[in-house]
Amino acid sequence: MRPRERRPSPAASPLLGLPLLLAAATLGGCSAILDDPTPENIHFAMRGEAGTRVRAIYSTQFVAGLNEFGVTRVQVVRADTVVHEIPFQRAMNISIDRRWFVQAESLDGDTLSVHVIVNVDDRGLVDEAGGIFPDEPWHFVYSFNQLLTRDLDVAF
Repeated sequence: MRPRERRPSPAASPLLGLPLLLAAATLGGCSAILDDPTPENIHFAMRGEAGTRVRAIYSTQFVAGLNEFGVTRVQVVRADTVVHEIPFQRAMNISIDRRWFVQAESLDGDTLSVHVIVNVDDRGLVDEAGGIFPDEPWHFVYSFNQLLTRDLDVAF
């Protein structure tokens, strides 16, 4: 008499693939875990009428938060001021502070029409055209994992 072959029961068949399925899910999830979203660099570019100048105030050291009206209050602790000639671009390391603030002001009371691009690493944050007015600077604030609005109240 021949010994009987053991075949897995139909109920056990799905369980045979479970270790393989778990291994595939784990390996697939590793790439998402290894992709660190922590920001490293901000890339800032401003275009407009060539030769016009703007004063840019940059900071990575500030406190920001939403007030009861939904306005982001920014208290700048330390900043650098640079006069740029349009067009320009600048890259800044933000890996330590994980935040960045810029305020662009018109010089000599001019109204400027500009196009601004802001990227954090390879992710686009801003790509917009607008104006910089004598009493209304253009500003932007970025803070990693913090919800902030574009409606800013800035204090230096």
